[in-house]
Amino acid sequence: MDKEIKGITCHVKNCKFHGETNNCHAGTISVGDRTATSISDTACETFECCEGCECR
Repeated sequence: MDKEIKGITCHVKNCKFHGETNNCHAGTISVGDRTATSISDTACETFECCEGCECR
């Protein structure tokens, strides 16, 4: 796992990059969708399901 990305908060506990203090350890992140027009249209495209989680 990479070092924490300072200033990024993540509450997605089933992501393999999620840290214990709700931080992100992905190294870099990508947020999309490029055509977003509201906050509900955006998502972290770096998400990967953690080991032992049942992601769909």
